[in-house]
Amino acid sequence: MTLLAQLLSQFKPATLEANLDLLPEDVRAALPDLKAAFEAVDRIMYCQWSEDLPDLMADRASGYSLEAKALRHFNGPYNVLDANKSFIEGVPDPLPGKNVYPENLTEAEFDAWIDAHPADRAAFVSPCTVIERRLNSEPGSMLVAIPYAEKYRDELNEVAAHLKAAADKLEEGALKTFLENRAEALCSDYDAQAESDAEWVRLHDAPLEVVIGPFEVYSDALKGLKAFYEAMLLQVDHQAGDALKSIENALPILAEQIPYPAHSRPAMGGMAPMIVVDELLAAGEGRSGILASAFNLPNDAGVRGAVGWKQVMIRNVMQAKFDNCTRPIAARVLSAEDLAASSFDAYFFHVLLHEVTHGLGPAYREDGRSINEACGRWHTALEEAKADIGSLVLLCQFQGQFGIPALSLQTIGASFFAGLYRSIRFGLHEAHGRANAIQYNFLKEQGAICKTEGGHLHVVPEKIPEAAKALLDRICTLQACGTDAELQAFSETYGTASEDLIAQIDNLSDLPIDILPTFPLD
Repeated sequence: MTLLAQLLSQFKPATLEANLDLLPEDVRAALPDLKAAFEAVDRIMYCQWSEDLPDLMADRASGYSLEAKALRHFNGPYNVLDANKSFIEGVPDPLPGKNVYPENLTEAEFDAWIDAHPADRAAFVSPCTVIERRLNSEPGSMLVAIPYAEKYRDELNEVAAHLKAAADKLEEGALKTFLENRAEALCSDYDAQAESDAEWVRLHDAPLEVVIGPFEVYSDALKGLKAFYEAMLLQVDHQAGDALKSIENALPILAEQIPYPAHSRPAMGGMAPMIVVDELLAAGEGRSGILASAFNLPNDAGVRGAVGWKQVMIRNVMQAKFDNCTRPIAARVLSAEDLAASSFDAYFFHVLLHEVTHGLGPAYREDGRSINEACGRWHTALEEAKADIGSLVLLCQFQGQFGIPALSLQTIGASFFAGLYRSIRFGLHEAHGRANAIQYNFLKEQGAICKTEGGHLHVVPEKIPEAAKALLDRICTLQACGTDAELQAFSETYGTASEDLIAQIDNLSDLPIDILPTFPLD
């Protein structure tokens, strides 16, 4: 088997289901324009990774070869399962700062520049600027921050034109207005985009969720600051979302379970609607090898604090991952008793409360810095671990209340650990993989899991609530006041796979890690 064939064999082909006939006629007419906007988003994301990537994808990502198929699946030549190393001969591995920082910039130089030029801080730590090195009139060079709206002006104008064309196809309504405003915001400054994000949070009763812009900072391995472009087109099931209103209304009660140590502050706004959707299409970082099962946006702490956020559950992706990946892993890893106890309901509600927990806990330190800035490169894995373990705490605490099903601790634990194994296989370099290794190692240390004589994993239900709460407290404390040395020590201690865990993961090598999706609009 060739290397490319072996790489693709780790993904199970899955057709994502959605009923487009349920969409109004005008919305169906707008879909081609939205698809064209997504193609332009892809090109922006390619520019962010490497100046050569747009040409590479244009030349080699079409057709039926294994190389083209892999390039389309990963939306580039970088393997998310192997520290984003290139899987195409002759294409170099990406730089830690990708193409949003100068090639030879170090973290120390970045920090030193800000210390020496405090007026540059806001622009330099902004998630929506590219840092460039330019020659100075004096000997040496200088660093400058270029807003995304300037750096990617041509591509963003193309995105905006397609969004406006889609809006023109729609009858009057909130979705039409949002698309028109989003088109303008993407070509404007960061404040305009934040206002548009707030408009999106307020948008309700629309048949589609159109998520498009720079959001996540996972790919910035230099400073963990810069957001990369992505897009997701989602068909809303309002009836399924209404069934989650009880959890949504209980948000203040749920928030009390997530600590805010060391005078840290949350970023809770007035809204946190829960949306159930089926994904129709993804682009940019939204389609880079591993699809999200759910998400919680926007990430801007100001918008979250003033308005709120949306918690979006991607049902067709979740079902495909559970059927094709999580369930087979559970059958291999868990004891017979725990396998019988695991369920899709436990998986669904854990993912749901994971997204809820992203919006809770520390958002700002006592000194006013955001948790993202303060934790730097350790932020993403720590935040994913917080959301995961916070969800486990909430499931244990509120089972049978607020619309959360009455699941046994064994069902909750068995489904949780099966999911951990799946995500650890993404690789410890990746935020979710490292986050899940942290949880596995800590909970094992606390005795919440053990091994059977046959080598299978067995959940110790009575120890799960206390162990989960201890880990949540530890993570929130690190977010709120941990030094860089403390963050590094914790991440390296618990985020490293033991020989035993590596052996268990190796025993799953013949099972699919994730899905290779066919979208309804492909």
